[in-house]
Amino acid sequence: MNSLELIKAAIVAVDPSKSSKLAAVAPEMEIRELGMDSVATMEMVGYLEEKLDTQFSDEVMIRIQTFGDLISLVDKSRNG
Repeated sequence: MNSLELIKAAIVAVDPSKSSKLAAVAPEMEIRELGMDSVATMEMVGYLEEKLDTQFSDEVMIRIQTFGDLISLVDKSRNG
């Protein structure tokens, strides 16, 4: 599963009502454009941390704005 697919799985896990909007998810898209608030975003990150067996620092998390930012974070986690 590539990073974007993993992120899409996290979106659905947190908010199944967003599944119809997954086709629109692209790296340049801001997370808030999908209608996810900060709580939903943190739940999505928690899902990713669990699946990747890692923990992202708060310093890194405050800079996440787009799905591309999140993809980069997941990629870095996977590549060590």
